[in-house]
Amino acid sequence: MAWHDNKRVEALWTINERANAWAWIDGAWRKFDDNREDSVINMSILAAHAKGSARPVNARIEGDRLKEIYVW
Repeated sequence: MAWHDNKRVEALWTINERANAWAWIDGAWRKFDDNREDSVINMSILAAHAKGSARPVNARIEGDRLKEIYVW
């Protein structure tokens, strides 16, 4: 488990498939943790807000999976 603090969401990617959404954070594509579809939706909304308003995020990443995201 690793926290990546004060990072930017530089890009977002989704497709019309079940819980398949990604964000470019800290120089790599990070897949939103897809154990629950509602968490993917909620993290997508937060990431889009962070990107659109150029807000920094703190992200907990395990492997390539984004587990938590905080927008400041």
